Amino acid sequence: MLSPASDPDLFADAYPARIAALAEEKQAGTKIVGTLCLYVPDEIIYAAGADRVILCGGSNALIPAADEYLPRSLCPLIRSSFGAIVTRDDPETGACPHVPLVDLVVGETTCDGKKKMFELLTDLVPTYVIDLPQKPDTPGALLYFTGELQKFRTMMEELTGNQVTDERLWKEIRDANRTRRLLMRLFSLRRQNPPPIEGVAVIRMMQRQFQLHPREFRRRLEALVTGLEAQQPAGQEKAARRPRILFSGCPVTAGNQKVPEIIEERGGVIVAEESCTGTRSFWHLVDENEERDPLTALAERYLQIPCACMTPNDRRIEHIIELVRQFSIDGVVYATLQNCHGYNTERHRVQQALRAAGVPMLAIETDYGDADREQIGVRVDAFLEMIQ
Repeated sequence: MLSPASDPDLFADAYPARIAALAEEKQAGTKIVGTLCLYVPDEIIYAAGADRVILCGGSNALIPAADEYLPRSLCPLIRSSFGAIVTRDDPETGACPHVPLVDLVVGETTCDGKKKMFELLTDLVPTYVIDLPQKPDTPGALLYFTGELQKFRTMMEELTGNQVTDERLWKEIRDANRTRRLLMRLFSLRRQNPPPIEGVAVIRMMQRQFQLHPREFRRRLEALVTGLEAQQPAGQEKAARRPRILFSGCPVTAGNQKVPEIIEERGGVIVAEESCTGTRSFWHLVDENEERDPLTALAERYLQIPCACMTPNDRRIEHIIELVRQFSIDGVVYATLQNCHGYNTERHRVQQALRAAGVPMLAIETDYGDADREQIGVRVDAFLEMIQ
């Protein structure tokens, strides 16, 4: 099994190389778009000839700057993300060199905290917000979201001066689906016992998905998947078997791998992630039938993402139980950020469903700091011993 440290360095230089590439693109006139959520379709951004970087913050150091504007009762992801933008022009405190390169921030109406944060962002950087219907299975939701994507398409045309044609959209849809299929192949390999790669290594790789250009991410991902597929499955020695964990909950942004690291340091192995940095980012393909309207096809696919902002969110519960079955899960670690009301409240329904399926769950609520690291470790130790 590969450990995070022995991951074949396919993504080790991703961030510095990406910053250099973005700076060159911007100097050449390419528009750079910053996003904070999976519900913003990358396909439209790239079809317009722009580039995209993720702005979700994972650094505790950026929160104090945000707290001058935002209440401390907001989740650390929102505060860290906002802090990166507030300090973007300050060479002493600015910690994210990609943020000053952004021409437009594209938000979305998911949680209330982000919606109000976007209102403050408009005073700092150009900001556009896509309105997301949060009852996706109701009549009219698909039509409404398709209309929102049409407005976004027009916005991107105005930003870049390029026409977003159906032909360009279909090309980007096909390319994005190629990446999703590669990720499916990678996650399928993790059904092996033991898996050929550890969970923390996969999480760090998945974080690069939101930093690298899709072509570069796909190139490196294909090399990783091909290399893992070429390996012979390791022998299944019972003495060496580690508890198989499904990691579920809030996004695991770059710089915030505390809980997954603790799980694997203490002897568990994460074999799947039900998160925005896991299966939610690739589990469904966009229909490639080019006789259809591409925006409708995109709207269908993106409305299937089972974020906790959706209601009722039966789709997410069903997905978690399906992952438990497919990946032979011994236990679920449900990790949430403090003051993330959607995922913290939805925890109860998830736990009920897992209890009915006979699967143990450990709930952890934390922030970006390290003060609770040892306490989390003690709880993880007890959980792993219980399910061993």
